[in-house]
Amino acid sequence: MGYNMNDLRNKSLYDRVNKLLVSYEWSDCSFSVHGKNFKAHKLILCISSPVFEAMFYGPLSTNEVITITDIEPNIFQLLLNYIYTDKVDIHSIEESYDLMYVSRKYMLEYLTEICIAYIESNISIDNVIPVLNYPDHMQDNQLVSTALKLFCQHADYLLKENKSSITSTCMQKILRCNEINILEKDLIKGVFEWTSYYCEQNEIKNNIQNRRELLIKNDLLKLLRFNTLTLNEFNEITVSKDNLLLKCEEEQMKLQMETEKMNNRVLSITDNKFLPRKTLKQQWCLCHRPPLRSESPLIVDLTNYTIHTKVKANKSTFINTLSVHSRMAPVVSYCNNLTNIYHEQFTTLVTCEEDNSIIKKIYFDSNVEHDFNIDIEFDEPMLIKKDCWYKISFIWPHQDTFYSYQYGVQSRAPCYNNGKIKFEFNDVLRISDHGGSFLRGLKFCM
Repeated sequence: MGYNMNDLRNKSLYDRVNKLLVSYEWSDCSFSVHGKNFKAHKLILCISSPVFEAMFYGPLSTNEVITITDIEPNIFQLLLNYIYTDKVDIHSIEESYDLMYVSRKYMLEYLTEICIAYIESNISIDNVIPVLNYPDHMQDNQLVSTALKLFCQHADYLLKENKSSITSTCMQKILRCNEINILEKDLIKGVFEWTSYYCEQNEIKNNIQNRRELLIKNDLLKLLRFNTLTLNEFNEITVSKDNLLLKCEEEQMKLQMETEKMNNRVLSITDNKFLPRKTLKQQWCLCHRPPLRSESPLIVDLTNYTIHTKVKANKSTFINTLSVHSRMAPVVSYCNNLTNIYHEQFTTLVTCEEDNSIIKKIYFDSNVEHDFNIDIEFDEPMLIKKDCWYKISFIWPHQDTFYSYQYGVQSRAPCYNNGKIKFEFNDVLRISDHGGSFLRGLKFCM
């Protein structure tokens, strides 16, 4: 494909170089990448990468077609896009890791930084295990640290739900952590159970000998802190169906526990196997839905006693609090200077619309202030999975006697986006087709 030279010269440098990438005009080198041919320009490649400089202008330079077998064609195209335009469009974690490998191979430091930044901004509980599963030669210390912190924040859930996808190197990284949100006895039981999944995934005969060998060969058994357990916790492990300890090991550990308890041993701070792991503080963020406009009061009575709203997130996340409106103060309270406190009662029901399952039910029963905010706090955080709609229903008691409550509401933003997670809200299911938003916001932890 040719271009009018005058038109090309009148464009910016970016446009002119980009035209070369698309058109292959004046190309003087060729690559064969898994059977797909690419043409490029030596000068542009060489001023970007010292590896290409050595390839084309070094003592071993060549004019032959260069065959590349360790890079996929789509990733090589991304490499060329970056070299020619200084921009790259990454679509997934996997693509970013492949491109990071290429950036290191051709010594493109800024491209490596772009890949790391993309992974860090897109890592979540949905993909943290695949990130940790990547081999060490493809890893970055900063990324591993970020991923481990995220895993350890939600270790109890992630270990239960993802045993079949954790590699031995990933498990080793996890067990070396000193801060993790799971009890040591549950961590040990989880690791023992994980060995069974690992054997099946890797077509290893699933027996106690092979599962023990997996732990010993990868130095996992000695990373489990049996010495921090109570005798009752240790007994709970030994009677579990996945126990992998030998009888002699059980007796030796029990004897050691009893001896240490009698001697009230002062432990060395450098001996991690004697130190309990610490819990990791979770960072809860506020998702506040900004008000858009005022609406008429929302009325709850004998015929209208249920309010619905829906929520969806683009990443799986945990929620521990919902924020809603309290009642408007009756006019008589203002006139007679009555107390601003009233007794609120309603049930909150959260349903996953994918399978219509109820995942959370909370009965709110407390004294609150009129014209204020009510925080509905969960006893345990609730997981909402990525791209799934969840219906949140607020249901008031069905009383025989007449009642009518008013709640001051506004229409609120249907979307929240902080750059790392996006929530969508849908208030279409509401009392008497009311236009307000009863749900003001929520607290979440990624």
